[in-house]
Amino acid sequence: MTDQPATPAAPEQGTLQAKAAELEATRAKAPTLRGELERYRGDLAVALPRAFPGGVARFERIVLTAVSKQPELAACTPRSIIGAAIQAAQLGLTPNLLGQCWILPYRDNKKGVVEAQFQIGWKGLVELAGRAGIRIDAETVYERDEFHYEYGLDPILRHRPADGDRGPAVRWYAVAHFRDGGKKFAVIDRQHVDKRRAASKSPDSPAWKTWYDEMAKGKAVRELCRTLVLSVEIAEALDVDEQVIDWRGRDDVLDVDPDTGEVIAPGGN
Repeated sequence: MTDQPATPAAPEQGTLQAKAAELEATRAKAPTLRGELERYRGDLAVALPRAFPGGVARFERIVLTAVSKQPELAACTPRSIIGAAIQAAQLGLTPNLLGQCWILPYRDNKKGVVEAQFQIGWKGLVELAGRAGIRIDAETVYERDEFHYEYGLDPILRHRPADGDRGPAVRWYAVAHFRDGGKKFAVIDRQHVDKRRAASKSPDSPAWKTWYDEMAKGKAVRELCRTLVLSVEIAEALDVDEQVIDWRGRDDVLDVDPDTGEVIAPGGN
C-alpha cells in the first residue's frame, strides 16, 4: 500500500497552535517576572516614590496584572517591564488602566529581544496638568461638525458638534484653562497625527491599532503641553514617553532610530 502524503494542517489548527504557544509563553514568563520582582523587592521599595499608594505589594500586583491582561508583554524582558512600570509609578499613574498610561511590548531588532516601554496617554497628561493647577480638555472634531479656529493676536476656537452621524474624525484639539481665567489651545489634523505616528517608536503598537482616537487626542494634548510652562512632572512624562527604561539605572535608557526601527544607545548615530 502506497503511503499517502501528509495532509497540511488546516489554517484554523495552525491558529490554535499559535495561540497555545502564546499561552504557554505567558505561563512560562510569569514565574520569571514574579521571581524578579521578589528578588529586587528592596531595591523597588527605594525606587518607588514614597507617596505611591499600597507600596511595593500593590506595585507588584499592577505589574503582574498588566502582563496577564496583555499576553504580548510576556515576551518582554522582566527588567524592561519593571522599568516601564516604575516610570508610571514615579508619575503617580496606573498603567493599562483608565487610559492614563500603558506598558507596551517593543521589539529590539538589534538584540533580538522584546522589551517593554512606557507610553503615557492623554488622560495621564491631563491628570499631571491638573496637579499643577491647569485644567485640560481634549475633543475630537468630526467632518460634519461646525468648527472654526484662528491663531494669532486674537485666537478663536468654536466647535458645534453635528447631530446624528457626525462623519469621520478629521481634527483633534486640546484646551488649557488656567487659574487666572486665561486659555490656550492647540489643534491638529489627521495628517499631523499620522506623521507623528509614523515617526514614533511604536507606530503599529496595540494602542494605535485599538485606540486611534485616544492616541490622536494624546498628540493634541502633547502639542499643547509643549507650549505651556510645564511642571516637572509633565516635563518628565514627555521626556520618558516611549523610551525603554532599565529600572536599575537611567544610564541604560534606550532610544530608537525612526528610520530603521532599531534601538540605539543614548547619543548613538
